Amino acid sequence: MKTKILFLIILSLSIYFYGCSASVSLGIQSFNVTNEKGDSLTFYLGSKEDGLSKKLLVMIQGSGNESIKRRFGWGVEAASLGYDILYLEKYAFNDSLLFLQTDCRERRLEDIQFALNYIEKNAYKNSLEEIFLFADSEGGALVPELASNNNRIKRAIILATGGYEQSKQFELLLEKEKNENYKGFLTSNGITSKEYLQKQYSIIKNNPSSEQFWLGHSYKYWNSFLWYNPDEIIEKLDIPLLHIIGGRDRSVPVESIEYLMERFKHKTNLEFHIIPDLDHSFTDSNGNKQFNRVLKEIVLPWYKSTN
Repeated sequence: MKTKILFLIILSLSIYFYGCSASVSLGIQSFNVTNEKGDSLTFYLGSKEDGLSKKLLVMIQGSGNESIKRRFGWGVEAASLGYDILYLEKYAFNDSLLFLQTDCRERRLEDIQFALNYIEKNAYKNSLEEIFLFADSEGGALVPELASNNNRIKRAIILATGGYEQSKQFELLLEKEKNENYKGFLTSNGITSKEYLQKQYSIIKNNPSSEQFWLGHSYKYWNSFLWYNPDEIIEKLDIPLLHIIGGRDRSVPVESIEYLMERFKHKTNLEFHIIPDLDHSFTDSNGNKQFNRVLKEIVLPWYKSTN
C-alpha cells in the first residue's frame, strides 16, 4: 500500500514540559489500507523529523464519525517524551449511513487492532517496544480489551468513561436529570422513565439490527455496548491505567467511576481522579477549558510515576 507524507505541522508544547516555550515538528504520514474484509481504513502516523522512535501513543476517540484530523494537535506533548503518535479514522467516517450501519464495539476493536498490527509490521518493522493508549469517552470502553490482546500496550489513559454497563449508566443519568430538573441527553430525546429504557433494551436485544436506530446509533451498536462489562478483563490487567472524569459530567455518571474505585481498590496499577466542576469535555462552570491543567497536574505526574 502506498504511504505518503501529507504535510508538516508545527505545534507549541506546553511550558510545563520544558520550563520554557518550545515547539516540535511532526511529519504526518497517511496510510490507506484495505483489510481482509475489503474495507478501506485510514490512519495517520506523526513522528519527529529525525525518524520513528520505538514508542507509540495511540489516540482513540469517542462516539461520532468526525474525522480524527481535528485532533492532530492532541497528544503532541508526548513527542517530547519520545513517542510517535497514531491517529485512527473510524471506518466509513465520511459516509454517514454506512458508518451508522457498521459502527459497533466489535468493529472498532477489530479495526484498531488491525491498524496497530499493520503499523508495527510495516512502519516499525517489528521493532516497536511500547504502545500507550490515550482514549476518551466511548474509546475508553475499548481499552481493557485492546490491552488484554496486545502485549505491546504498556499503559493507558481513559478519559470520561464509566465503569458500569451502558444500560445502567443510562438509568443513573435519567434519574439525575429528573431529580435535578435539567434537560439532559435522555429527557431531551423524550425518555422520561426507567420502564421506557428497559422496554427499549428488550427490543434491541431481541433485534440487534443495523437498519434500525435509537439515540443516534443502530440497534447493532447499542447491543454491543449496553451490556458490555469489562470487570473481568480489568481484574487481570497489570499495566498502569489512569481514569479521569469531571465531577459535572452529564454524559457519564460519576457513580460509575466511584464503583470502579471501590471494586478495584486492591489493584495498585489503577489510578482514579474525579475533578470537581468539570464536565464531559473538561470545561469548568465558567466555560473555561481545563484540559491543559489536567495534563500538568495529573497526567504528567502519573506518567513519571509509572516510568
